[in-house]
Amino acid sequence: MKLVQGIDRVIEEDLVPFQMPGHKGRIEEDIYKYDLTEIEGTDNLTNPKGILLDTMRVISDTFGSAHSFISINGATGAMLGALSTAFKPGDEIIMMRNSHICVYDGVFLLGLKPSYLYPDEDLIDQLEELVTEETKGIVLTSPSFYGECIEDDVYDWIYERELILIVDESHGSHLKLIDEELSSMRYADIVVHSFHKTLPSMTQTAIMHLCTNRFSRSFAQKNMKLFQSTSPNYVLMRSLDIATDIYINHGKELMEKLLEMCADFKEKLEAETDFRVIYKEGKQDKTRLLLRHIDSVDYADIDRQLRRLGVQTEFQSQQGLLLMPSIMTIQEDFDRLLEAMKSLEIEKKEKIVYKQFKPEKVLEIRRAFLQPSVNRTYREALGEVVTEYIIPYPPGSPILVPGERMSQELIDYLEDFEGSIVGLEHEGYVNILMDEVQE
Repeated sequence: MKLVQGIDRVIEEDLVPFQMPGHKGRIEEDIYKYDLTEIEGTDNLTNPKGILLDTMRVISDTFGSAHSFISINGATGAMLGALSTAFKPGDEIIMMRNSHICVYDGVFLLGLKPSYLYPDEDLIDQLEELVTEETKGIVLTSPSFYGECIEDDVYDWIYERELILIVDESHGSHLKLIDEELSSMRYADIVVHSFHKTLPSMTQTAIMHLCTNRFSRSFAQKNMKLFQSTSPNYVLMRSLDIATDIYINHGKELMEKLLEMCADFKEKLEAETDFRVIYKEGKQDKTRLLLRHIDSVDYADIDRQLRRLGVQTEFQSQQGLLLMPSIMTIQEDFDRLLEAMKSLEIEKKEKIVYKQFKPEKVLEIRRAFLQPSVNRTYREALGEVVTEYIIPYPPGSPILVPGERMSQELIDYLEDFEGSIVGLEHEGYVNILMDEVQE
């Protein structure tokens, strides 16, 4: 634990603090004393040569990458760094339509030209149709929010064609503890891990792994720097080091216990209630628990009941209740969850199914985003081209992106949707092109 030891050595010097940050380590909470800046002994994230470089090498060795880079701007910063490393402005790429919004932001910043893969359709069939001589690379998301992992035949297809492959594996930092074959790191050029989602590090900590030698370490470091603060938080980076140490020394043992607890909970839940744990056939992270009732029920109401009973889910959607235990989850957590599930009052409700829309594309994202726009109601926007993202949450994937046309089907869905709509300036309104732009 080079980073932890290095920071501890600096703290032990009991320096008179005439440097940033302003709290000088004298706030009563102990954590403040670890909030340091770039001084002798703490290294520099933009040009690591000491304890930060040592920590990144340990992470690289642990996960089997060629090089690994710390992001204190979360997986968002890591993904933007990955896209900037892999692609040039104007490149044609293929990406999953259910990609995280940060991928779309990267498309905007680089002026990339995306075509979309839809996760509910055969990926290889779509790739065969979409890939052309102009295609520079592919951006995949695996695992999904629900723990569904992309099958190896898809990776094999991409690998055989020597296309650049970036995988947003944000929800899979822990996968190698379960099974090496669940991770995309055997195939991808670049993989992004969001440590804080499933490993015991603090929010906003992530890693970008270079998994092949297609791109140099120095070039990737330069691109990562574009999306990081020049004042990286040492509390966050220290937590990455602690999480890595736990992963190395206790990860396998803790994962075995977690899998046993998940299996035991599934068996008891299905024996004692009308809920089921839903797993995909094939490659699936079985620590990701999607709970679904045998009837069509009001999951929002169930989620509220669980909160009153002291249980916080990751989220609820039309798919069910999503739970995200980790290697730090203990048996008492599952016991309390099971008792809460057994005491629920179930209200049946007509099922609303999340749809994967395929809107008409009129303009590339960047061009549409930068056009003058006006704010209109959904119905007033019928047939118009939107200039912002419309993201129902849950599940949090855009159903409209800048440059696509609003349809009646989308309006009907948005008016019936009961969750939150992220990305809009005003709820029920959307920004559209002020004037139609001719190609």
